Amino acid sequence: MKRTYRERFKLDGFESWETTYKSTNLFVKACKDLRLETFEIVKKLWGDLLAYIEKNRDFLTSLKPIKQDKKAPKIAKRMIETSRRADVGPMAAVAGAIAEEVGHLLLKECDECVVENGGDVFLKLNSEPVIGIYTQNPYFGDNLDIKIKISKTPIGVCSSSAKIGPSLSLGKADLSLIIDKDTAFADALATKTANMIINEGDIETAIEFAKSKDVEGCLFIKGKKVGIWGKIELV
Repeated sequence: MKRTYRERFKLDGFESWETTYKSTNLFVKACKDLRLETFEIVKKLWGDLLAYIEKNRDFLTSLKPIKQDKKAPKIAKRMIETSRRADVGPMAAVAGAIAEEVGHLLLKECDECVVENGGDVFLKLNSEPVIGIYTQNPYFGDNLDIKIKISKTPIGVCSSSAKIGPSLSLGKADLSLIIDKDTAFADALATKTANMIINEGDIETAIEFAKSKDVEGCLFIKGKKVGIWGKIELV
């Protein structure tokens, strides 16, 4: 998901800002300016994560699930839990987990908000959102928009790609997108399903795997093929 999302998403009357700390770069829309509070929570989350990583290197480097740790900070526990459900390493959930934590903070002050973290989005809107996506796919480019048929409840819309962004992908998917009410899990599962897609024929396998995890919806792109399922539609 390209950051042209930041230009396309319109919420009249909402404040918007970017927050950058460490490897996190957030784009936020909310009912009022809470950028200071946003920065402070991102700084705290990274402080907790880096302190934990210093003593637990497997948390940073493992590409497979690790055991839960009762002594881990809250965000690390969330990442361990959700990555185990998706069958990937904990860091596959970091962007979604941070976006989700910030989103819940904003919802204490606002009825609606959008928090985008490098293509992983936590949002709560009172209408069905339409999101523009970008794939670097020669057949689709940035000409695809999706409507998510969910409103008035917080959801995560997370993506992974072998072609876009710095995150490690073991597959060859142009795009793997997962929608779930758990944003950290959506992030981890987007990585897992992207790893599964090597050719166009793997899209059906990825859809079935996502369905088995009871997600709200998914979309996969490889070559000339698009696979879509759940509470999502192309518009």
